[in-house]
Amino acid sequence: MNGGFALRVCAVSLLALCAHCGANSTPSDPDARVDAAVRDAARDVISEPDASEPSFEDVYFPPTDATARVDAGADGAAVTGHGPPYPVILHHGFAGFRDIGPINYFFNVARDLRSRGETVYEAEVTPFDSAATRARQLAAYVDRVRLETGSAKVIIIAHSQGGLDSRYMISTLGYGDRVALLVTVSTPHRGTNVADTVLGFIPGATEGFINAIAMLFAWTYNEARMRMDLNASLVSLSEREATAFNAANPDDPRVRYWSWAGRSNLRTGVAVCGEARYANEPLRVDSTFLPLAPFAALIEGLDPLNNVNDGMVSVRSARWGEFQGCVPADHFDEVGQIAHTGAILSGFDHVAFYRRIVSDARAAGF
Repeated sequence: MNGGFALRVCAVSLLALCAHCGANSTPSDPDARVDAAVRDAARDVISEPDASEPSFEDVYFPPTDATARVDAGADGAAVTGHGPPYPVILHHGFAGFRDIGPINYFFNVARDLRSRGETVYEAEVTPFDSAATRARQLAAYVDRVRLETGSAKVIIIAHSQGGLDSRYMISTLGYGDRVALLVTVSTPHRGTNVADTVLGFIPGATEGFINAIAMLFAWTYNEARMRMDLNASLVSLSEREATAFNAANPDDPRVRYWSWAGRSNLRTGVAVCGEARYANEPLRVDSTFLPLAPFAALIEGLDPLNNVNDGMVSVRSARWGEFQGCVPADHFDEVGQIAHTGAILSGFDHVAFYRRIVSDARAAGF
């Protein structure tokens, strides 16, 4: 089996794994803070499409005075609302979902934080699309949360591609006045060569086929499934696109940016996890989840000491803004998948991890 074909098989296997998790599952009760009627309307529209089918935003977030400003940018009147503590939005990454039956993307994180008195929302956007498209959907969600809570700003904790969506929303859509803190977890701020490699094996002539497969997989587990563009999603995640994306989306001085990275494949991270808020713990190492192992090896290349990664994103790519540190976890472990309860063998406990992030945010005045 040649290397290119093997990587394609691994990529499709990961998509299939997501689909298998969602197949034949019964959706759990909607988030208490999301309008059930809106979700039901969305299902009706998806099952019986017609020429007048509304957009994603119209279905999930009916137009309001606040959301009307999404398309106009943030040049309108000053944002008003109460100050901290700000509500927390958990935002999923590539191929993500809000919940599959009893399993949510940030597994049991929202439940734990709510039990501690926190106001927590779980966003859901199209699983496969560009950061620009997903950012517009996230912007509508942010406005909805602000309307419901009366809060001037929100805290966003974003995993993987979710961090790129958030940065685009803040910088290009002008949401720096509505986000107090962005915390990214294993976001490929400088791209991941996994995406570049897979893109090399998706010729333009087959994009429709690839996107059709993405739609089929996502249909089983993500409500935000009205359009899919897997190719655009991979481009957003690629190293090829990263330089231009970063130049077009500089940090907003009104927003604090914190970042975390994952390290796996039994790597200690001693060469790349320094200069962080939390000291690296090199004796705690993680074994990469088998489906991610080929990607971990691809990223490491011939320099495993400096190309430490979580099976999808290198530590160097994940570092952004105020670097908080490395955790001994792979890309799935970072959000407790698949359905982790308690600490894994490396000692990493994803629920305690997010509890610490929110605690740090509150201590910092957010």
